Amino acid sequence: MSNNEDIVKDGTVARKKRTEKTINQKIASAQMRLNRLKSKEKSLSKQAETRLKIILGAEVGKAVGCKVEEVDKELILGLILQSSNISIEDKARLKLRGKRFLEDMVGRQK
Repeated sequence: MSNNEDIVKDGTVARKKRTEKTINQKIASAQMRLNRLKSKEKSLSKQAETRLKIILGAEVGKAVGCKVEEVDKELILGLILQSSNISIEDKARLKLRGKRFLEDMVGRQK
């Protein structure tokens, strides 16, 4: 790209030099682009997190055998809170059972 522009005046072509951006203008412009990219990255990250939450909710619904809207949240949260009081062996056994359930789930997205 050239730093010059063509200007037609009285039938002749003259060149007018573009004014260069100052270093502060270039920095400000770069900062604006960086801010836009950071904002886009944050938005995409939030979308990915929301998607994972939705999938988790659907999997919980399938595990208890009902639709997500019908899940007894108090019961599920109580069970999760209770899990902090169980032994390491029981946790490992429950985790294995959950893993098998997920592997057997038809149409599950990983």
